[in-house]
Amino acid sequence: MTGAIWAFTLILFVTLGSKLPDLSLNFILCAFLWITGISFGSLYAQSATYRDSKLDKPGTLIRNIYLIASVLTFPKLIFFAKVAIANGASSNWAWNLRLAAIGQGSGFDEPFGGLFVIIWQVSLLMEFLCYERKKWWRLALIVFIYAAFGAITMSKITFLTLFLFGCTIFYFKKIITLKHLVIGLSVLLVFFLGLQSVRQAIKFSEANENIFVIYMVSNLSAFDTLEPCSTLHFGENTFRFCYAVFYKLGLSNIEPIDTLLKWVEKPIPTNTYTAMYPYYKDFGIIGLIIFPILMGITYGWLFKKAQKGSNFHILLYAAAANIIFMQYAADLFFTTFFGNVKLFFFLLLPFLASKHNLLVIKDRIQGHGN
Repeated sequence: MTGAIWAFTLILFVTLGSKLPDLSLNFILCAFLWITGISFGSLYAQSATYRDSKLDKPGTLIRNIYLIASVLTFPKLIFFAKVAIANGASSNWAWNLRLAAIGQGSGFDEPFGGLFVIIWQVSLLMEFLCYERKKWWRLALIVFIYAAFGAITMSKITFLTLFLFGCTIFYFKKIITLKHLVIGLSVLLVFFLGLQSVRQAIKFSEANENIFVIYMVSNLSAFDTLEPCSTLHFGENTFRFCYAVFYKLGLSNIEPIDTLLKWVEKPIPTNTYTAMYPYYKDFGIIGLIIFPILMGITYGWLFKKAQKGSNFHILLYAAAANIIFMQYAADLFFTTFFGNVKLFFFLLLPFLASKHNLLVIKDRIQGHGN
């Protein structure tokens, strides 16, 4: 996945980046170290032998609680849409929704940081894993809620997350094949072009060019504007979560950096610099040697455990697939560390309940252990 993503991005740069300066040798070196580190770490982790996981079946009661909580918190999203459209300064309702979603609208806080979004994601993962034809409505319900979240916030990454969650789980469950994944990604790309066209009130053909240049090509040029080892404090981007904890507890007066990075106007307006940003900014080339290997080991371990049929690790890898896919644009490994920890915790709860026979209603996961 890492090799394919970077290859596709570089091909787009060559074909669509005529108005941008050529990528520097420094970028090529950094990208090589990044791709090699993740690949080496992943293959090394997959070569190891692991014991079978005992976290194999989620408890039904907690899974039901997640789904009910998702339904009960859904009206919050409807209220957000109503306020965002009513208070928007633009005549384009879709653009008003997008501005409000990123915290630039009036009358409502941006919705991405809410705990309820984590609950929706966990419930979505659970229902994909435990899908049964007789209870199809459960999956349909949470898919509708999460798709509505993507539509109301005009967020392409939300739809991408929905797609990756389902496809990754169904792939490991041998419900779909690699061919289905490729077809699905192609359809999703066309959908993104349409969403971009609606959001910015432009023609579909213009959206076609904009979405590739802005969201996939500009990140590479933006990286070339960075200065290595140029942060004020040690590892303030990589270890942002540590600074946030210390600042919250009053143990440090250093505020954690904003997860929304500063915009660079040249060579193209953007505020994404690829996933290499925090490690290169904090530690330079050394950061791009150490951290990709650590990430690759994590991904490889998850993949091997998922490949062995562990349902818990299939869900974790499905969540990690989003991080792996988005590496061409931004880091979601350490930058959103707290969100990742919350997701891990809520995923773990039903499996622990089942393992220790706590709050368990007997159930079966179709397609596993039959």
